[in-house]
Amino acid sequence: MVSRKDAELKKLLDEFVCVRRIQMGGVDLNIFQFDPYVSWSIFFMRADKTIYGRLGMAHPDAKRSKADSNPNHTLSGLKAAMRGALDLHKRYAEAPARWAKTLAAKTGPAAPWRYAETSPVSRKYKRHKRLTGSDTKGCVHCHELPGLAIDGFFMKKRPVTDRMLWAYPLPGTMGLTFSKDHMARVTAIAPGSLAANAGIQPGDDLTAFGGQPLVSPADFQWVLENAPDEGGTFPIDLKRAGKAVTTQLELGKLWRRKTDFAWRYRMAGYAMWLWGGVTLADSPRGVTVAAPSPWWFKRQNKDARKVLKKGDLILEVDGTTGWTRSTYLAYLMREKKPGSKVKLKLQRGGKQIDASFRVPKPRPEVLGH
Repeated sequence: MVSRKDAELKKLLDEFVCVRRIQMGGVDLNIFQFDPYVSWSIFFMRADKTIYGRLGMAHPDAKRSKADSNPNHTLSGLKAAMRGALDLHKRYAEAPARWAKTLAAKTGPAAPWRYAETSPVSRKYKRHKRLTGSDTKGCVHCHELPGLAIDGFFMKKRPVTDRMLWAYPLPGTMGLTFSKDHMARVTAIAPGSLAANAGIQPGDDLTAFGGQPLVSPADFQWVLENAPDEGGTFPIDLKRAGKAVTTQLELGKLWRRKTDFAWRYRMAGYAMWLWGGVTLADSPRGVTVAAPSPWWFKRQNKDARKVLKKGDLILEVDGTTGWTRSTYLAYLMREKKPGSKVKLKLQRGGKQIDASFRVPKPRPEVLGH
């Protein structure tokens, strides 16, 4: 998967026992938790399953047609992360009690279902002959895990959380741009962002976030993934011009909802086309209908697709304003009952019109579309 032609990389790889996994059947989801919308992801681990760090983030500009759907990776960045993991391995050996406690947060809370094939949705995989009983030779794709969890929650009548929809927030949502060639070096800060408010500067090397050491930007993302929906204050340790600096990053209430989740291809398909019936985009005045759902998407919301037209601006949803495409889709998925009506006020061709459609009944499923 990674070329051994680079002499430094080959030397680093010889320090590790490398294991490759190409599908999620039989994978312990209590341990292997990662952004599933990447072309590949790396865990740096001890033999006792203690996690040193992760490498691999999705990218908003990624398209399925690109040869590599994850432009966040570089060979230099990989080698930097490997050196960071080896340094943590050495530190752990010198002070195991201290580092076992510090690194415990690198393992997340227990997954709703420990294995994909034990979830309520597994019957659909079996129906598609992707799993046969307890046999895991069939393929469960990494990017299917979020929809699998959402489907499972619907089947068990459990509320779908913000974390399930606004999953794995990218550092950019905090206003941070990281170098692709270093562990966690800041190259740019968005003015007025949370990162700017925290006093982070371009050129800073972030060494820890929320008490967790960083070997790549994916580790920063991991802390955000596990941050409470209600927000909080998180310490950041960094090096600036060779000096150690500590600052605080403040996450406000409902901070996740200020970002977009629908850029993720599989979540867009599940949320936009199955529930909303069309492809949506954010605009300064509201939510815009960018295009109909793709013709090849078989389980689209046909009622909504008939009602909404390309260029429509959604001004109100059930009498309220201030929607983004993500909050609108979350509302359809979480607040509306199957078969219920959604009332919209649209601007179409310079005129405001009233329209409505029904939420699918039964609930859509992520598989089989």
